[in-house]
Order: sequence, then structure tokens, then C-alpha cells
Amino acid sequence: MRYYALSHSLLFLAFFVMSCSPRLESNIQTPSGISWDNLQVTPQPNGTVCLGIEIPSWDQVKRDFTYGLLGGILPDDISEIREIGNGTFSVDANKPQTLNLRLWYPEGNDRSATLRMFVLLDERQINDVFTHERGYNDVILDKGSDITIPLKIPPLAAGVHDLIAIAVPYLEDYPVSEGIVKLVYWRITIFANPSPLPFRKLSFLSLPAEGSIKKDDPLIYLALTIKKDKLVVWNWPDPWLDIDANNPIEFFTLAGHGYVDNLDAPPLEELKASFFSLLFFIDYQQIEIAPNQMAIYGKVDKGTAYTRIPVTIHPLPEGKHHMLVLRIDSPGVPMCILKGDPKGRILPNSVYGNLVGINVLPHK
Repeated sequence: MRYYALSHSLLFLAFFVMSCSPRLESNIQTPSGISWDNLQVTPQPNGTVCLGIEIPSWDQVKRDFTYGLLGGILPDDISEIREIGNGTFSVDANKPQTLNLRLWYPEGNDRSATLRMFVLLDERQINDVFTHERGYNDVILDKGSDITIPLKIPPLAAGVHDLIAIAVPYLEDYPVSEGIVKLVYWRITIFANPSPLPFRKLSFLSLPAEGSIKKDDPLIYLALTIKKDKLVVWNWPDPWLDIDANNPIEFFTLAGHGYVDNLDAPPLEELKASFFSLLFFIDYQQIEIAPNQMAIYGKVDKGTAYTRIPVTIHPLPEGKHHMLVLRIDSPGVPMCILKGDPKGRILPNSVYGNLVGINVLPHK
């Protein structure tokens, strides 16, 4: 299936609540934030954050879209939510908002699609974003479907906020032994005014390189393994990891340097470092990675093919569980900066996923 993403300012491309929380094991590292220097981008004059670029409307794009999935996050009320740049909006702080997720699934597709969908606000799952209290929503798209899903957004404190709607299509196809999952996502930035521009304040851990690009080690954006010193995907070749009901799950997350080549731009200095967040979900419900911490924020330099992050999750209930891990590039940076000048630097702004199975057996 071909997927396209559209964030009103059209970005083209394409249960149970856990009673336990995981524990992150890591060496001591130096935290740092994101600045203009880190992004290797020159700020716009007069404090302007977003470039003014013309973006086609939903109807314009939909007219020529005959196969795959087209989606976009659009304001419910343009007087309340104002577009200020590519994938970037402005609202009044401390007021609830409603956004609409538009989905168009043309007749040219081969079969119907089921999407398991959830929404993240500042790397946290919003459990009441839909009309029910569950943290995810299952949507069935028949060929020719053109639907609108209201998203209830809570009042936002003054500042910069990331909003990402994520869907896993064809859920029945997972997990697979490679841990691969085909995600669909739509990402926007919301400035709640008055806002201290231009970035959200986050502390990123400088993570050591285990694999080196200079040594021709494979560049890994995201992978999971239970091996502490090998590059074996999860529990290869079995997509399910069998584990005793009373045992914690210990594994490693691999993540490397991210970059974007803009073929329409003149040669640019290579990006020296990349920033990302890692989020963890059991059965599509986000879990803490440490007490009161919902994400790992990491930074790696341009020579890092992959870093290895050890993680421990407390014992799970008996039965089969899906574990989904997400990597979000450049959190806290407005999308209009990440997408940048169409003929200049484009920064990492993708969302990657890895989905594996955990089979919890009765205690022996």
C-alpha cells in the first residue's frame, strides 16, 4: 500500500493500562538541549520562525490521489487554530481545541484496511482524544472511504507542542520475525501563545556509539534485540519471545544517526548530531520508561551507526502481547523548521516503529 501524509499544511510523503513500569539502565551521560547551532540552521530575521510557503489544499491533493491512503490533520475552526507555516499552527494557550483527522482511501485500493490509531501530545499518549476513554481507536476503511475523525486536544500550556497521530495498518499481519511494522503518521506542531519561541525545552542524553559508520557498521535507525553484544533482531527467527510470568523482560534498543538529503539543495555541511525520543507501548498503551518518565531522549553524533540502550520492563500478565517501540526524530522542534526551505536544509522529522511479540507463559 502507498501512504501519504498531509498535515493541513499538507506534509506529503505518506486494553489495559499497565500496572507496572519499565526501568531504564544506562551509564551516566551529559544532558543537552537543542539549539539553532545543533540544527545547523540560520534563524530567520526579525524572530520569524516559519517561512511562508504556499501549500495546496486537501481538495486539490485528493483530486489526483487514486491509490493508497491520504491523511491530514486540519483545524476544526480556523478562527481558533491559525496556520503559521508548513505543518505548524498557532492557538491560544489554556483553551481546549478540536482538530480533524481527514482520511481518504480511494477506490483504486485492492482491499479494505483496518487501522489501529492513537495520538501523542509531547511524546505522551492522549487516552481521551477520541470519543471513548481508550487510548487507541480501530478504524475500518473500505475502498472509497472519505472520513473525518474528531480529535479532542486538551488545553495547552504556553509553549511549543508536538502532536502526532499514528496508525498501524493491517494489524493482523503482526508481529513478524524482523520486527518490521508499516506505520502511518501525521505530525504537526502547535504554538500555544504566548510562546517562548522557538523550541520545547528537553534534555537529551549523549549516547555512546557502539557501531561506527567509519567502520562500515550498518546504520540502524531503530531495532530491538535481546542480545547484549550482537545484531540479532529480537528473538530471530521467532517473532515471539517466550518468558516466564514472573520474569522481567530485558532487551536492548538500537538507534543510529539520522539525516535527510535534500536533492534540490546545494551541497550542505553534514549534520553533526541528531536527536530523537524513544517511546514504549504494550498492547498499544504507552508505558513509563522510568518513574514519571514516558520517553528516552537521546542524541548521537554523525559517526554513530548505532548505540545500544539497555531496557528492562517489569513482568507482564500471562498471554501474548505486542510491544511497539517508536523513534521520533527531532522532538520539540517546529515542523516548519524541520521541513525547512524546500531548496535548503531539511532536518530529520520521521517516526520509525518496531513491533515484536512477547508470549508470557504460566509460572513453572
